[in-house]
Amino acid sequence: MSRLPILLLLHLLVSPGLQAPMTQTTSLKTSWANCSNMIDEIITHLKQPPLPSSDFNNLSGEDQAILVEKNLRRSNLEAFSKAVKSLQNASAIESILKNLPPCLPMATAAPTRHPIRITNGDRNDFRRKLKFYLKTLENEQAQ
Repeated sequence: MSRLPILLLLHLLVSPGLQAPMTQTTSLKTSWANCSNMIDEIITHLKQPPLPSSDFNNLSGEDQAILVEKNLRRSNLEAFSKAVKSLQNASAIESILKNLPPCLPMATAAPTRHPIRITNGDRNDFRRKLKFYLKTLENEQAQ
C-alpha cells in the first residue's frame, strides 16, 4: 500500500484551513502571558529610583474601591495613560500602558463612579495607584 494517501490525509489535518478556530478563551489564555509580562515590566519600572516614600497599602478605601471596580478598568487605564505624560522619564511606562487595553476585561455595566484621580506630576501618587491597579489585574487573572 502506498504511503501517499496517508501523507495527504496527514497534511490536510495539520493545514491551517482545517484546524479548529481559536476561541476567545484560547486567545485570552495565550495572550495573558504577554499581559503578565507587560505588567511585570511596568512594576519593574515603578521600582526604579527615586523610590516612593510609601507603598500602595496606604491608599484610601475610596481609591482602592475605584481601582478594583471592573467597570472602571478601562477608564482607570486612560487616567494612568494621561497622568504618565506629566511625569519625567516615564516614556517606557507610557509605551507599555498603550499596549495594555487588550488585557482588560470588558465592562459589563456602566461605571457607577468617576475613574481614579492622580495628582498631576506626583510620581509617588502615580506609582502607588498604578501598582495597586496592576496587582488587582494580576490577581484577577490568577483566579
